Amino acid sequence: MNMKHYLLSLACLLCSLAAFSQRPKLQFCDGQFKIMQLTDLHWVEADDYQSFNDSTYHLIKTMIEAEKPDLVIITGDVMVGWNVKKGWEKLAALFAEKKLPFAVTMGNHDEESDMNNPQILSLLQTFPYQLTYDAEPGLSGSGNCALPIWSSDGKKEKWLLYLFDSHNNTVNRSYGYYNWIKQDQIAWYRRTGDSYASRLGTYLPSLAFFHIPLQEYNAAQWGCTEYGEKQESICCSNINSGLFAAFIEQKDVIGVFTGHDHNNDFLIDVDGNIALAYGRKTGYASAYHEVLERGVRIIQLHEEEAGFDTYVRDLKEKQAPYYFEQKNHGTDTPRFAGSFIQLGLVHNWDDARWDQEMNMLKEAGMKYLIYAPSLFTDTKGKSYSNYPSSLTAKRSQNNTLERCLRSAQKNGMKIFVGLNFNDRWWQADFDAEWLMNEMAKGNQVAQEIVNLYKAKYPDALYGWYWVWELDNKHCLTPELQYGLATALNINLDYLTTLTPEMPLLLSPYMNGDNFEECGNMWENIFRQTHFRAGDIFAPQDCVGAGGLTLDNVSQWFTQLKRAVKAKPGLKFWGNVETFDQRFWVSAPLDRVKKQMQIANGFVSNLICFAYSHYNSPYVKNSAYHKAYLHYCQSGQLPDLGIPQSATEARITRRGQTISIQWSVMPQEGVDGIAIYRNGALIQKLQQRGGQMPTRFIDKEGKVSDRYEVATYNVVGTESSKTEAIETK
Repeated sequence: MNMKHYLLSLACLLCSLAAFSQRPKLQFCDGQFKIMQLTDLHWVEADDYQSFNDSTYHLIKTMIEAEKPDLVIITGDVMVGWNVKKGWEKLAALFAEKKLPFAVTMGNHDEESDMNNPQILSLLQTFPYQLTYDAEPGLSGSGNCALPIWSSDGKKEKWLLYLFDSHNNTVNRSYGYYNWIKQDQIAWYRRTGDSYASRLGTYLPSLAFFHIPLQEYNAAQWGCTEYGEKQESICCSNINSGLFAAFIEQKDVIGVFTGHDHNNDFLIDVDGNIALAYGRKTGYASAYHEVLERGVRIIQLHEEEAGFDTYVRDLKEKQAPYYFEQKNHGTDTPRFAGSFIQLGLVHNWDDARWDQEMNMLKEAGMKYLIYAPSLFTDTKGKSYSNYPSSLTAKRSQNNTLERCLRSAQKNGMKIFVGLNFNDRWWQADFDAEWLMNEMAKGNQVAQEIVNLYKAKYPDALYGWYWVWELDNKHCLTPELQYGLATALNINLDYLTTLTPEMPLLLSPYMNGDNFEECGNMWENIFRQTHFRAGDIFAPQDCVGAGGLTLDNVSQWFTQLKRAVKAKPGLKFWGNVETFDQRFWVSAPLDRVKKQMQIANGFVSNLICFAYSHYNSPYVKNSAYHKAYLHYCQSGQLPDLGIPQSATEARITRRGQTISIQWSVMPQEGVDGIAIYRNGALIQKLQQRGGQMPTRFIDKEGKVSDRYEVATYNVVGTESSKTEAIETK
C-alpha cells in the first residue's frame, strides 16, 4: 500500500471510529456473537397493507425474543410507497425498545418511495441503536460501511461486517436490468481490510451484506450443491463487477448474505473458501408469487474461529442448519485441520501427555482429533472398550477416552469419537444380520458415551466417527449398496435423535482404478442414506497405503465430489495419509505436500492419518513437526540441503542371512536410511528414540546381489548412495 492510500485509509478509519463514538459497540460475549438477517420487508405504510405490516412486525418481534440477537441487519427492500418515514419510525422503535443495534443495506426498491437513499440514510442516523453510515464521502451509493465486532474483553477487533449498496435498476438496459456494485466501492473494501490488517497484523474474518446477489451464486452451483430452498432463478446483474474476486483474493470475507429473490434462502459452501447465502424473506406483503414461509436467517459468529453457524428460522421451526469454516486459515497453503489417533498409541497416556499432544496439534493449526474406536471386538468375539462400558465382560479400568476428552475440553480441541468396530469386518463376508447387530451395538456405545461425558465435556465431545472403513471393491452391486445404506441409517437415525448437533464422519478408501464406478456407487449410497447437513464424508487419498498414486488421486476426488452433490449439506473433506505402508514409516513431507495440494482443490477441509502417529515430535523425529510448522508459516518446506552419505557400508553373509551395516553422522532433519538392492529400493528404516538405524538383515537376498544405502531427511531429499562392501 503506498503512502497516499495509507493516509486515506487511516483518515477513513478515524472517521469511522468518530462516527461510532456515539453508537453501540458491537462485542462478543463469551466468545459468541449472533446476527439476525431480515430481508425484503416490502413494508407499505397504507391502510390496505396494515395486516401485512402487523404480521411482519409480529414476526420480527417474535424472532428477536426467541433468538436474542446481538445485531439485526436488514438487507434491502425495506420500506416502499408513501409515508416511509412513519414505517421506519415504527421499526426503529422496536429495536430501541429491545435495545438492539441494527444496520441497513439499500435494496433496488427502497427509492420507490417518497425518500431517496441519502434521505433514508439521514433518517436512519437519527435513530438510537442504528449503525449504518457512509464510510467515505463520494462513494457510489448510500450506507457503504464497515462494522467491527470487538473481543469479549472489548480490547481488540475480532470480526468485520461490510455493508454495500448494490444499487437499483440500470438506466441503460444494454447492460441488463439490475445495477452492480461499483469499482470505487470495491477499492474502499480493499482499503478498509488493508487498514485493519496493517494495524492488527492480520486480516479479520469478515462477512458482507447487500441486497442483489452476485453472478457467482449461479456459477457456484456447478461445483457445489446449494443447501436450503431454491424455488426461483437467481436474479443478479449482467455485469460481473469483480467483488467476488476481491473477496477471494483478500481472503477475509468468508460469507456473503443477500436478499432480493423471495423464493430462495439457500447457502452454497464454495469448498471452504466462502459461503454464498440468501436470507429468508421477512415481509408478508408479496411482490409476486411467493412460496416460502416468512422468516429470518441467523448467523452465529465464533470469536476465535474463522467460521460461523447459520440457519433459517420461521415461526414454526429452524431449518437448514449449517456450520461454515474457512479452510487453510485463509491462506493459499493447504494444511491439516485435524488428525486421527488410535488406542494403540495412547493407552498409557496420562493427563500431562494428553495436554502435550493437544498443544502440539494446536501449534500446528489443528482443532479436530478423530479418536477410535471406543469399543473393539476381535475375531474371537472378545470386546474391549476405552471407557467403562456395559458391553464388555469386564469394564475397562483404562479410561483413555475420558482423559482425551478432559484434555480436549481444557485445551479447546474438538473430538470425533469413534463408535464400535469388529475385526470380522476385514473378512468381507458381509453377513447382513451380523452387520445390523453391530450397528445396534454402535448406538449403545453412543448412548453410553453421551450419558457419561456429554454434560461433563460439552465442547470436546464434538462429533462421531463411523469406524467401519469402506471400499469400492466389496460394494459394487445395488444389493450390497442398499445393505450398506441400511446399516448406516441405523446409526444415523439414532444419532439424529440422540445428538442432532454432533456430525458423523466416515472415511472410505479406494481399491483399484474404477473411479467412475466408485463414484456411481457412492452416489447411490448417498441417495439412500439419511446423512444430515454437517455430516462429513472424508475419503482417504490412499497414497500412503498404496491404493492410489499421486497421478490418479485427482480422478478419485473428481468422482467423489460429483457423488457428494447428491446429498445437499453433506461436507466433503479429504483424509491425507502421512505414512508409507511399504515400510510403515513417516512419509516424506514433499510427498505429503503434493497430496494436500491435490485434495485441496476438491474439498472444504483437510485432515490426516495421522499426524500424531507419524509427525508428532513426541512420537517421531521432531524435525517433521518443525518442518511442517515452517511450511504453514511460509508456504514452503524448509531447505535442509542434501544429507551426508552413510559411510563404512559393509555386507556380512552367513549362510542365507545377509547383514548390511553402515555408519552415519547425526544431521539436522535426517530421519533414516534407504536401502537398495540391485538399484531398487527395498527398505526404509526410520530412526527411533533419536537413534539412527545402523543395520539391516535381508532375508530375501542372493549371494550375487549388490547393496547400497543412502540417508534421507524429513522433506524427502536423499544423499548419494554408498555401496556396501562385502567383508569376510
